[in-house]
Amino acid sequence: MLSKKILVVEDSGDLRELLGSGLASLGWNPILAESGRESLAKLECETPSVILMDKGLGDMNGFELAAVLKRHPVYKRIPILGTTALPGCLVQQRCLAAGCDEFISKPFGFAALHKRLTQLVYGNRSSTTAAAGL
Repeated sequence: MLSKKILVVEDSGDLRELLGSGLASLGWNPILAESGRESLAKLECETPSVILMDKGLGDMNGFELAAVLKRHPVYKRIPILGTTALPGCLVQQRCLAAGCDEFISKPFGFAALHKRLTQLVYGNRSSTTAAAGL
């Protein structure tokens, strides 16, 4: 896979670092942020191909941040994969209604995460085709 930038917005430092190193080993170029405010600052400098966003953040929740991003003229085109460990389909529905393009529940494996991110970035093309740059 071509190296694609991913903004990882996760308030848990340990999980943020684990996601960053795991995604890097899968060929992603992670940009790490621990809050909504920090993620907005990082977006001013870099444009990721996709955003992985936790629902629970320190300064604003992921629903609020997704809504802000989807109203922005540039950021609205960046796909967002929302995530949380909270159970229930209502959380997923709220996440999608706020502007996330997809949702994945915690805990998840890196293979499933990689597949979902690849689908968001490359659309319906298979990851093999996407990796070949076709």
